[in-house]
Amino acid sequence: MTERPPSPAGLPLLGNTIAYARDPFGFAERAVDAHGDVVDLDALGTDGPYVLAHPDHVERALVDDREAFAKTADFAEAFGEGLVAVEADEWAQQREFLQPLFYGDAIRGYADTMVEQIERRIDRWKPGETRAIETEMQALALDVLFATLFGRELPVAPDEGSDAARLRAAAAGLNARFVPTSWVLPEWVPTPSRRRFEASKATLRAEVQRLLRERSGGEPGAGNDLLSMLATARSTDGYPSSEKAIEDQLVTMVFAGHETTALTLTYTWYLLARHPDVASRVREEVGAVVGDDRPAASHLDSLSTTARVVRESMRLYPPVHTLPRRTDREVVVGGYRLPAGAEVHLPSFLIQRDPRFFDDPLAFRPERWADGDDRPAFAYFPFGGGPRRCIGQQFALTEATLAVASIARRYRLDWVGDGDLELAPAMTTQPKEEVRMRIGTAVE
Repeated sequence: MTERPPSPAGLPLLGNTIAYARDPFGFAERAVDAHGDVVDLDALGTDGPYVLAHPDHVERALVDDREAFAKTADFAEAFGEGLVAVEADEWAQQREFLQPLFYGDAIRGYADTMVEQIERRIDRWKPGETRAIETEMQALALDVLFATLFGRELPVAPDEGSDAARLRAAAAGLNARFVPTSWVLPEWVPTPSRRRFEASKATLRAEVQRLLRERSGGEPGAGNDLLSMLATARSTDGYPSSEKAIEDQLVTMVFAGHETTALTLTYTWYLLARHPDVASRVREEVGAVVGDDRPAASHLDSLSTTARVVRESMRLYPPVHTLPRRTDREVVVGGYRLPAGAEVHLPSFLIQRDPRFFDDPLAFRPERWADGDDRPAFAYFPFGGGPRRCIGQQFALTEATLAVASIARRYRLDWVGDGDLELAPAMTTQPKEEVRMRIGTAVE
């Protein structure tokens, strides 16, 4: 009979709940090091969550046997009927509806608008001041999202209590659903993070309802941005099936369309600040490729060093540090039996730092991507993989590359913290404290 996966020793009844909640990354890493690539973290003394810490297991869950690994209930709770939460035919209908907005030509068509929004925000920066760079990158990414996919420009400096300020705060609050205590404690426990999540979800839904009211009344197909498409969509047998489905999609896009890109940029600036030699190479490349112009779609293919910096940042600090799944039936992975209904984690944070797949894995070395990639297919998967690979992958990479180029040609960002950056994982890979940067000119 196939064995159940091994588990670290824990406390009676509680299992590893306390140790896991205190240090999710460190605990999971130690568990994998001690017990192998399939391990039961044993939260609250029950089975799971299970960690599958090998690229082959990730490929099994996302590609080869994906029908057996469904999305967890957390996704539906956060995003309802949005693209990241639905399954099977419903997912396929939504993907087909949304795909025209995310083809290569459409993405490159957004480039000028992306840069305009980036420039609007960084025009406000002044050399010598210190800014919380995550907050700046969240605002920048939300500005880009609204201008490109919603056809609406947000105020660059919203007043406290304004629609834009509430929107930004509510979008960030959805992360509270996925903090470690929410993963391991029963649903009925009213933790502060769960209360924050519920409040943020209600605010965000009210905001997207207001956006739809403002845009409704047009003819179907009257606009080519996402908000117009959803506001005027009519369907009786496909997608969208209801007003709720439309609202859920907008909530999904508001969160997923800016949060991960903002984090990618936050960690990129942190890494560049810690590695000034790499930052100098980025500035040199941008100067040679862009010159006195603004970055544009025509420059993207030549910004190879900049693109590798973004890719390496996402390796060390994947914005989504683990992909949670739920087994729909009993499965055997790596010789171990996982029961039906088990929560499974596919930890990009661990796998992308694994020395079996990356030389000197904790080093920031963008040049490691210069000569191709002969690693296992899922040794690097910041956007997931398989048929359900993130629809916004090219959008996010284009935006991040243009943002790094736009900022690097004008400013140098110096981290004012000490030691290594500490993390506080939620749904996304959050920094524990504000990442504060001193703004300097690109050439001093």
